[in-house]
Amino acid sequence: MKMRGPTGALSENPLRASAKLDAGMVQMLSLMLDDGSQPVTLELRDFGIWAVTEDGVRMFIGSMEKRPEVPDMPRPS
Repeated sequence: MKMRGPTGALSENPLRASAKLDAGMVQMLSLMLDDGSQPVTLELRDFGIWAVTEDGVRMFIGSMEKRPEVPDMPRPS
């Protein structure tokens, strides 16, 4: 297996979306993690970012900026 540097890995896996988190958004996410008993999954949707616990508790974290469509590139095997 050939090891690639971070630049190669980034070019093979284009950025699909980005999220700018302000202090309030980080505080909301921190509230979800304060319990510490379970991990939180971040869902990136067209209309925003949601934090979801394993119990199904959902909290809206904030809006998201969708990146322009990038065609899928085949990955080398």
